[in-house]
Amino acid sequence: MTEDLKFSARGRALVGQKMFAVLEQARRIETAGEKVYHLELGNPRLAPHPAMLSRTVQALVEREVGYTQSAGHPSLRQAIADLRARTWGHTVTEANVVISPANLIISQFLDLVCDPGDRVVFFTPAFPSYWAAAIHIGLKVESVPLDLATGYDLSDDAVDRALALAPKAIIVNSANNPTGAVYDRAQLERLAVECDRRGIWLLSDETYGEISFGRPFHTLGGLELPRLVVMSSFSKLFSVPGYRIGFLIAHPKVAEKFALSVSTLISCLPIFTQLGCVAALDHLDKYTEEVRHHCTVMTDWCSEALRKSQRLAFVPPKAGFYFFLDISACGLDDLSFSSMLLERHQTAVTPGSSFSPDMTGHIRIATCGAALDVHEGVRRVVALAESL
Repeated sequence: MTEDLKFSARGRALVGQKMFAVLEQARRIETAGEKVYHLELGNPRLAPHPAMLSRTVQALVEREVGYTQSAGHPSLRQAIADLRARTWGHTVTEANVVISPANLIISQFLDLVCDPGDRVVFFTPAFPSYWAAAIHIGLKVESVPLDLATGYDLSDDAVDRALALAPKAIIVNSANNPTGAVYDRAQLERLAVECDRRGIWLLSDETYGEISFGRPFHTLGGLELPRLVVMSSFSKLFSVPGYRIGFLIAHPKVAEKFALSVSTLISCLPIFTQLGCVAALDHLDKYTEEVRHHCTVMTDWCSEALRKSQRLAFVPPKAGFYFFLDISACGLDDLSFSSMLLERHQTAVTPGSSFSPDMTGHIRIATCGAALDVHEGVRRVVALAESL
């Protein structure tokens, strides 16, 4: 009898990510024969660099399908270390680098530095996996809201409020998902230095940093602080979310703990995808230039299209490929708007409450799909907003 199934407290605390629930709903509609315009997931449709795919295939042909080190394949860790040492201006070695899926890194970070009941701070709106991981581990989440009126920038006041909460850990995300905001160096570095001074752990999620186009991106990687962990991902940068390859850079003693966590949870990641990523890094500058150009063009088009509705408020993103839309003037909450959009207009978006419980007047749209599909999906968002 299923009613006799008893799950643990952590099992009961699993919430997942709402955009994947939306994807499931959309797939059911597609199975029935209708086309759905997918704006719910950051699932880039740009072609990955040919060298990346060729090296992945070559590795498979050469039967590179066994285990490798839990911390990641040495060639990829060294390539990342060399790249970051050049751009950060200080020594980064293989011992600082661990390869792990970016989503998992979030859970690993909170699991390694926090105990159940500890306080963690997010600047909101915040990526859903931060919430899901914290809730699963049993942490007390405190949010510091950022404001549409100021472009969702990280202000001195927001930094002060976060520090005043005296949390065990803070997660900061610049360039930001879902807002596309890129934070100023001064506020980021003050946050990092004050966290170190006060013994607060800091995770800097820089997944979208290298696809910033509207404002200079500032990494925290130039600061050598023992409680600072900097993470990124190949998924968005090289349009390969299915590879599930992310990475973090941290003090060697911290990196050792992350490697043990990888060993415990997933043993290691596949060799063939990691070797593909090594090949991709040889083409990083040119490929990211193409990605930034594509994002700029899509952002400009979508901004113009969305402005045709008087009921949608937004700040054009300065990085990445998301718009965080204020739909409050439409008279529906995020779940009702999203459901109506999917059921009546065959367009999937992510409800704003995924990014903070108080964001029920918002939705997020992703503009990284096939251009014609994105254009049509955005038109349908505007059409629904204007019909209400």
